[in-house]
Amino acid sequence: MFAAAGTRLTSLAESIVFPLAQVLLLPLDRLRGRLLQTLGPLSRPLMMRPELRVALIAATGVLGALLGTLLLPLWMLAISPLVLGVPHLLADVRYLAVRPGLHRRPWLALLVAGPLLLSCFGFGMQAGLWAIVFALLLAPGKSWRKAVGLLPLGALYYLGQRDGFYPYEVGLAHLHNFVGVLLWWLWRPRRQALHLLPLGLFVGICALLLGGALSPPSWGLWWRGHEGLSLAGHSAVLAWTLSADWGLRLVLLYCFAQGVHYAVWLRLVPEEDRPRATPRTFRASLAALAGDLSWPLLLLALLVFVGLAVWAIFDLYAARVGYFRLATFHGYLELSVLSLWWVAGHRPCGLRPTPQPRRAVLSSPPPQAPKAPC
Repeated sequence: MFAAAGTRLTSLAESIVFPLAQVLLLPLDRLRGRLLQTLGPLSRPLMMRPELRVALIAATGVLGALLGTLLLPLWMLAISPLVLGVPHLLADVRYLAVRPGLHRRPWLALLVAGPLLLSCFGFGMQAGLWAIVFALLLAPGKSWRKAVGLLPLGALYYLGQRDGFYPYEVGLAHLHNFVGVLLWWLWRPRRQALHLLPLGLFVGICALLLGGALSPPSWGLWWRGHEGLSLAGHSAVLAWTLSADWGLRLVLLYCFAQGVHYAVWLRLVPEEDRPRATPRTFRASLAALAGDLSWPLLLLALLVFVGLAVWAIFDLYAARVGYFRLATFHGYLELSVLSLWWVAGHRPCGLRPTPQPRRAVLSSPPPQAPKAPC
């Protein structure tokens, strides 16, 4: 029954949804083409040098997140999860599980995915920690690396059983924004240090926000709506034991880091994971997304996205809470995959091939550049 339903959904998507989406994306591809033509010779380095392009995108994402944090932080915290949350969850699953083929390893898929799903249904960190434990135990690699990874997990589980898991779940909510940045940094080795510029910018801004040197104007913190989305409401969740001053700092830090986290999964990781130097068109990106995740999953994600949007029209606070309950698994997924990388002792992707200069005359076929093991 489920197979037949999936086949019908795939047929529907390929005959109606995909052609319609391609038509809607065509103006974006034309607009980008005209922009590149306008830039002229300046566009070539951006097209042919992926490290330069990614560094520029990363710096733009960091500065954009800072701008939103200093102007309308409460609106960013309220709206961005509902707009960017579901696409970023898809990117998490796509790049951390599907493209590496982890879903095709039965025991790993069962013993890690099971606790991850349970974490969304009220089991929270208790289930999420077990997902990370199973990832460590089943990962191929050195035993001492597994032991090093298991020690803090055991200590955290003991403290959670003794004191309750809520404080540590709040800590993970802060931490997971930085885990995404760490995953991007580790994704592949690089020939240049351009990526250190946006990383340094990110760390510097985090320090300024935490130190109280950056703060929005008073009108930027004004909120008229559900109390849970006010500054006091966010502080009660993200910094409930601290003073009002430190509560503001942690709320702003979370807002900024969350914005960068979304930029990592929606723009930076897709650029890093792709072995080819040049970027794809929007239409080619959609086709690649469907090829990786399948149309039934994409249509389900679209329904969830639309459902959350409609829910937010009637109750923004409840829709946001519903999204975060759905998204509980993805922080533990990121830590599980980071554990796999730790045990294996290497990055998921290799060094990019050196771009080959175009030759005016080719007397023989050019040598094939080695493929990056992504």
